[in-house]
Amino acid sequence: MYIVSQAMKPITAEELNLFEEQHNISLPSSYRRWLEQYGEGTYTGWMNIQRPDRDVLAPFVEYDFWIHTEDAPISQRQLQECVSIGSSVDGDFLAVHPQVEGLLWLPRHDEHITVWACEDAEFGELLDRIYCGYYQQDKPLTPHYYEPWNELRHHTFYHVENGEQGDSLYELAQRCKKEFKWDVVVENEHTCMLFMASIGGYLRFNYAYGREVAMFYEETGDSGGGRDHELHLFLIAHHCHPVHIGGVEE
Repeated sequence: MYIVSQAMKPITAEELNLFEEQHNISLPSSYRRWLEQYGEGTYTGWMNIQRPDRDVLAPFVEYDFWIHTEDAPISQRQLQECVSIGSSVDGDFLAVHPQVEGLLWLPRHDEHITVWACEDAEFGELLDRIYCGYYQQDKPLTPHYYEPWNELRHHTFYHVENGEQGDSLYELAQRCKKEFKWDVVVENEHTCMLFMASIGGYLRFNYAYGREVAMFYEETGDSGGGRDHELHLFLIAHHCHPVHIGGVEE
């Protein structure tokens, strides 16, 4: 698995032990190992792995968001006892409950809660299994990468002027792939993502939109001559105009 940034913020075993004691729950061992090694972040662009939180699902007790029949893994009242451990970019929740063996999947666009066995698999493997099962995919997203969250993360969005003034977005991405050395390339009909360890981030060409490029990088206090600045100058030279610069919010 490719780690986008080495500026990770692992969560200590002591903090996780304290949470388990306070809420009388045993967190999945694979989930604990992940947080202790990598900290919070986004896995392969679709799942946000977060520290355990007892308050996230409690508000849903008052709403008939999911079906809670006798066959459902938890009752509506038991939602307030669930501990959220992650959420997908589509708004689905991943949680655990003291009386349920396995991971609870609470979908944003479905009324049925499902349970996924933890077994002894690594946490990334469990997430791959959920992705394939819930989204009905033959294989998980690859290559696997993890984007740890930290206060150094920033972004710049660019609007691309193509047509007679410059390359199409696809042509620009191919030119950029050849111009610089990249650690990992993720490309399909919707997007092209080029990862580089020296910036602690990546460039993302939004093929689906057609005119957007985003650079995610770490602000390290460099005076302006770093590789992220070289990428910025490359994009400017190819008719990409900055439209938003800021920190990355979780």
